[in-house]
Amino acid sequence: MRLFGCFIFGFALTGASAHAQQLTETVVLSVSSSTVRWADVYKITGRADDPYLHLRVLEKKKGTDPWVFKELAHHLVVTPQALEASRIKRKAKTYAYKDVEFLGTYRRWLNDPAIRAETPVCDKTILSCLKNAGSD
Repeated sequence: MRLFGCFIFGFALTGASAHAQQLTETVVLSVSSSTVRWADVYKITGRADDPYLHLRVLEKKKGTDPWVFKELAHHLVVTPQALEASRIKRKAKTYAYKDVEFLGTYRRWLNDPAIRAETPVCDKTILSCLKNAGSD
């Protein structure tokens, strides 16, 4: 029963609207001997007025417990070209973390023209945008 309740709750948060935000992929951005950085990429379906991708950028030190991670960007708006320029070929272990807060922020961005107007759009590489914003 608990699993079913979690499923219903999760559906209510993420899938109930006609325009559901969907996690489309996880992209590895950098891998070193001690750290992995990746982006969870979200794209809404059915919104022609949103040409961008929406990312949550995470960092994890290798060898740490799964729940120990750093969120480098809670909501980053990027062009498809910026995502492609950021993608590396190396594979790495990534983790899936709860995205309820991200989905709420993404929903507010979609529904509030003032927030959309003041949000910068990354059109370079993701890590360079984070560095320029002082997140690195």
